[in-house]
Amino acid sequence: MKTLFTRSTTYSIGAVLFLLFFSSNLVAQETKTRQSFETYKGVVKNAEDKSPVIFATVFIEGTTIGTVTNSDGDFVLKVPNKYQSGKIGISSLGFKTLYIPVNQLNAKNNKLELTPAVIPLNEVVVRHLNPLNLIKTALSKIPENYPKEPMIMTTFYRESIKKNHSYVSVGEAVLNVYKSSYTNLMDNDRTTIFKGRKSQAVKNMDTLLVKLQGGPLMLSFLDLVKYPGQILSPDMFMDFHYSMGGVVYLDGRETYEVNFIQSDTSKYAFYNGSIYLDAKSLAFVSIKFDVAKNKLEDALPYFIRKKPAGLKAQLIGAHYFIKYRRIDKLWFLNYVRAESEFKFKWQKKLFSSNYTVVSEAAVTDIDRSNVVKPKYSERVKSRDFFTDKVSAFEDPKFWGDNNIIEPEASIESAIKKISRKLKRWRK
Repeated sequence: MKTLFTRSTTYSIGAVLFLLFFSSNLVAQETKTRQSFETYKGVVKNAEDKSPVIFATVFIEGTTIGTVTNSDGDFVLKVPNKYQSGKIGISSLGFKTLYIPVNQLNAKNNKLELTPAVIPLNEVVVRHLNPLNLIKTALSKIPENYPKEPMIMTTFYRESIKKNHSYVSVGEAVLNVYKSSYTNLMDNDRTTIFKGRKSQAVKNMDTLLVKLQGGPLMLSFLDLVKYPGQILSPDMFMDFHYSMGGVVYLDGRETYEVNFIQSDTSKYAFYNGSIYLDAKSLAFVSIKFDVAKNKLEDALPYFIRKKPAGLKAQLIGAHYFIKYRRIDKLWFLNYVRAESEFKFKWQKKLFSSNYTVVSEAAVTDIDRSNVVKPKYSERVKSRDFFTDKVSAFEDPKFWGDNNIIEPEASIESAIKKISRKLKRWRK
């Protein structure tokens, strides 16, 4: 996973890095589900400005079945027949959760709107809340809001690559992440693969194979509290404009929303987004951001490492989401997600293909007592391709009956299915 540059730090936000090359002997492998279901497609938008709501959770009420909207707000949800009389819910940070009976949905073209739930700040409050000062204070409070000792994080990781509307590669794994102290910047994280698997459904004779490099390391590269990159690096503050958005409730706690956009004169800032700070502790609760539309062309070289001659590549969008959670007065990294979209077109050919690459990781367990740093030789490296490396960690006995990868199921659903087996394996 490559990084975009900043002025004075080697650590930056994780950008997707690909290897693109020819392949003419790929055999198709179709993934099938054994349960009867109905598929519903739609789009989720902001009720006020009609903009798409990205990374919104679309779920079946009372279950762990769900999915996440993409960068256009689109979703595909498979609802088993036994839940056809139930409801689906749509939730997203800063919006009121919406519930709709399944029987009111169409098979496709569902247009759903979420109502913002931001509490506007009155003029008196705004005067006393300088957004940049809030961020600077939050950075100074990292030693008291985040762990000072290293830990081991058990993490469920998934990455998928979709060509147009069909998945061509899906992989997932249980990772052991040595998470270093937030106060010791000389101690780096290390990630190892515990169990993994992959599924490929690549069309025969397809001439383009897209691979994601360094994907399992996203839990480290996207931990902006430790590795601030462009977003939280003090020497980048002059390259952004900051504003107060309001107050939202996250897990029952008041949270400040600080919005940032790149300065028109900045040559270095690539991103626009929002930072959410806990109102009481000023801990970083969540961060979401995109590569700005006017920087997509400039950012492309940092996403593509290698491609065939005669192939034109275009970055359509790149979106990131990071979430921390509070445990016993400290905050821990909990979930990260990255989604990037590309358009590829061969010279002298009429049609182009769109590729969507999604990687996400969710922390399932934290061990702060039995902390052993993995050997340097065992770690996942930034140059590694997960779909190539994972074969050495495949174990059908571990996955058991859950031997079919469902890329459109929520990561929470996948975690629930393997959590009991994971506990048994740990013992």
